[in-house]
Amino acid sequence: MPLTTASHDSLPYIDPRPPLTGPHSLTAATTLINSLLPPSHTQTPHPSLPPLRPTNPTPLAQSEQSRIAAQKPLTGIDLSRYELDSPSLSTSPSTKSTQNLSAQLQNLHTASTYLRTRAHHLALLDRYGKNGWLVGNSQLEDLLGRMEREVVETRAEVEGVCGERKRVQEGRRGEMEGLERGWREGVGRVVEVEVAVGEVEGRRRGVLRDAGR
Repeated sequence: MPLTTASHDSLPYIDPRPPLTGPHSLTAATTLINSLLPPSHTQTPHPSLPPLRPTNPTPLAQSEQSRIAAQKPLTGIDLSRYELDSPSLSTSPSTKSTQNLSAQLQNLHTASTYLRTRAHHLALLDRYGKNGWLVGNSQLEDLLGRMEREVVETRAEVEGVCGERKRVQEGRRGEMEGLERGWREGVGRVVEVEVAVGEVEGRRRGVLRDAGR
């Protein structure tokens, strides 16, 4: 069962625009609505919504979500991992400088191994994986083409629905204006009747007071 119905409380093509200022402006209406809502309405799900399914994101997805939550910019590929830095030699050897040199040499050995392995993998990809890579790209292009066609068809359907909606509303403009005038006149007559009833009730009470004397 849908949470909302497919109805609209406004007719944007024939209804007048709300004023920019004043008690009947859109800003005043929005302020009144927000004052009636609980403070946590933007963070608390609606009771009619089903509970969220538990998720198990990967560490990479969690780190990306944390980056987005912290509003940090997206960093590119760290090129330093593909570079081999030369160790800095000290003119005055000491125990501390020897330890630093040993750590730098160890880091250089790790980077060299990584670069050698990556070059080997790229060579294997270039030799055996080129056709598979091209086939994968072709499949992605076909998928992208289908999605773009669906977007074009959906956009055409939306434009058709909006055009039909505008045509129906424009065709009913006179009827809606007549109904609104009739409603206003009916409300005015009801008010006039209530005023007349009040006057008659006042006269009746006056007559009763005079008769009681």
